[in-house]
Amino acid sequence: MPLVSSLMLYLSLPLIVWTLWSGEDPAQRWVLAPLLGLLALGQWFTWQRWLTLSRWLLIPTALVTLGILASFMLSESWVATSTWQGWLDHLPGGLTLYQVRPSPLALAALFTLMLNLLLLSRLGLGSPALLLLVAGCTALLSARSLLPAPPHASALIGAPPALLAALGLLWGGQLARLVAPLLRYWQRILPPLAIAGTIMLAVLFGWQQQRQNDNDRLFTQIANDGDRIATLLATETDAHLKAMRRFASFWDMLGQIPTRSEWERQAKRYYEDFGYFRDIAFIDRDGKVIRVYPLRGNQSLLGINLYRSQLEANAVLDRPLVYGIEGQTGIIDFLQGGRGVISYLPVRDIVDGELLGAVGMVVSVDNLLRSLLRQTHSRDRAIMVLDHQQVYFHGGPLANLSKWRYQRPVRMGADTLTLSVQPDLDLLLRQRDRVPEITLVFGLVLAYLVYMVLYVYRRLAQQHRLASQANDSLRHEIAQRERLQSEIEWLARHDELTQLPNRRQLMNWLDEHQKMLPLALMICDLDHFKRINDHFGHLTGDRYLATVAACCRDKIEAAGGIFARYGGEEFVACMPRCDRQQAKRLAESLRQALAASELVQPDGQPVTLSIGVSVTSGGPLQREALFQAADESLYRAKQNGRDRVEMDGLVL
Repeated sequence: MPLVSSLMLYLSLPLIVWTLWSGEDPAQRWVLAPLLGLLALGQWFTWQRWLTLSRWLLIPTALVTLGILASFMLSESWVATSTWQGWLDHLPGGLTLYQVRPSPLALAALFTLMLNLLLLSRLGLGSPALLLLVAGCTALLSARSLLPAPPHASALIGAPPALLAALGLLWGGQLARLVAPLLRYWQRILPPLAIAGTIMLAVLFGWQQQRQNDNDRLFTQIANDGDRIATLLATETDAHLKAMRRFASFWDMLGQIPTRSEWERQAKRYYEDFGYFRDIAFIDRDGKVIRVYPLRGNQSLLGINLYRSQLEANAVLDRPLVYGIEGQTGIIDFLQGGRGVISYLPVRDIVDGELLGAVGMVVSVDNLLRSLLRQTHSRDRAIMVLDHQQVYFHGGPLANLSKWRYQRPVRMGADTLTLSVQPDLDLLLRQRDRVPEITLVFGLVLAYLVYMVLYVYRRLAQQHRLASQANDSLRHEIAQRERLQSEIEWLARHDELTQLPNRRQLMNWLDEHQKMLPLALMICDLDHFKRINDHFGHLTGDRYLATVAACCRDKIEAAGGIFARYGGEEFVACMPRCDRQQAKRLAESLRQALAASELVQPDGQPVTLSIGVSVTSGGPLQREALFQAADESLYRAKQNGRDRVEMDGLVL
């Protein structure tokens, strides 16, 4: 067997050298080939019994390998991808982290072979388990190298075939040296090795699935970015079309061709609202541009006959000027330079229906899309709008992009184009989940430790069960504490009797909704509640309060507001974006709902509700003044006979 192991070692060396010399493999060969070469040299030193020299060589090499493997697991907040890339920038060749970093499977196999040599391939130190782990990692790495790449890969997934063969030869050499003791003690080794192998297979399968799920997550994230951009584009297009319809309807009502001053005064507002407009023009029925805003940069358009200058848009121009309906081009070249979409809206005399001309809205594709991209995190993504012939827009990085992209159709005027979102490699490296690689490394360590536990320390199984029970008890205690904490937090914000929000929650709600004006505040007070308590008792009084809360809460919350207990028999309702008329109607509905609740006074009369209402429509919100106005309205309701709604007399 020593002869076979030596032969395998010597066969691996030409493969390592050839990989470096050929220059056809990926850039990761500059990392894998030196590591494999040092491993082969350390393996030869070990077999020659030069143990000190072998350790001096293998320990630093193993630490370097472990450091590269750690780059897959360390959080981005600990060591950023830019930091790893900065270290690479000091090396010649202009290599990137994505290109040069080998697969974690290759690094795990290399490190495990080095560890086996440092442990002198002893059975009692887990050499069979270590070689089994190397076999599993190498087999999966080979399969990933030979099979087609997954559609949304976020890192290199394979290794050069020659280096895979060299790795297999080095593994075979170490296994050949272990055949004799394995045959002698196979009955002792096989059961723990089978269990460790099962764990290893589960870990490798779990890592593969987690990595694929993470790749799909990254793709979904990019797809969501693309969908958001497409949604923003559709929303913005619809918004400026609606605005321009209002603009055109203004000239319909005017009933004449606008003068220059009228045109500039009205067009300026819309031009400033939508910063991506190239210009807004008025075209007479002959297709001649007679008004344009802004004049700067568009002076040359005045007097141009569009039927002669933009032949490709004649059919679109006929729609407003001949048929009196809206028309929209696809992406065309503008007469004054640039590209975009032109929408034509007819203008007709609203009295006799005579066509006066058309409003032309010229939207720059570049300006529109750049304004939308400013609302998204698109600096690490290449955003393109294209068709099968050309690219109409490109935003973001031009190089170092992934091999996959997300595409979806979008409408640009009359054209259906493709929106493409392609992430750059640095983004993928930053956004990659570290959990799959942590699962892989710690899972392999677990398989090795299970082998060691079953082979040497079988008593640890019982201690492990005790530790597991302690963990379950701790989780149960934590769950109980979390439940109690949730109850305490709920009680701090709600009234226990009525289940309504309390004053603290009400004030927090007001702070959160203070900009949603107009805001209505109602203070509701049960009439003659002291008589109810005195006559029926406090238990009945509590039941009355709970009934009031149930009657009123649904109506207020259905209107988007909050109904809270303010104290005693007083309740407060707040509604955002509620004007005085709405507040009046809602308050009356509360009063009527309570009257129909069959609650009675000691004298048999129905229980009634007095409500004071105040509404504020201007900001900032003055909470004290709002409450004071509502309280004064409630006082007037009491003074005027109760069972009524009183509005404040001020506009806050």
